[in-house]
Amino acid sequence: MSTLGQINRVKHAFNSELLTIVINALVFSKLLYCSSVWSSISGKNIKKLQYIQNFAARIISGHRKYDHVTPILKELQWIPVKEQLYYRDAVMAFKCMNGMVPEYLSSQFTTKETVSGRITRQSGQLNIPLFTSTIGQKNFSVSYN
Repeated sequence: MSTLGQINRVKHAFNSELLTIVINALVFSKLLYCSSVWSSISGKNIKKLQYIQNFAARIISGHRKYDHVTPILKELQWIPVKEQLYYRDAVMAFKCMNGMVPEYLSSQFTTKETVSGRITRQSGQLNIPLFTSTIGQKNFSVSYN
């Protein structure tokens, strides 16, 4: 927050593109560092982070403190902090499940194929499981290829 205050005091010396680069480098890089670890924090803390994002948006756009921030965020094409945290978590999960991260991370995920013996759409087979009819006779499962 103090970094944003310092940037706010000298914002007149920069254009909005350079302000965006400076804020991304000095503020958001620290704000979202290791977000996959702490993204499940309370709503109160997410509101604090949203306040920081709103302040940064107002600095870049030149709007005042009490101007509505939603149009400013849309103009800058910034998504709210809560959705950004969800997005970053989803990207990390995708990378873990597809082997795009180191083994110590991807090994923490268990695929459904390793847990369940159920055949899914990808198998190309129709498996009818063993069942008991209403008269008590056992019927056997049939597999179609």
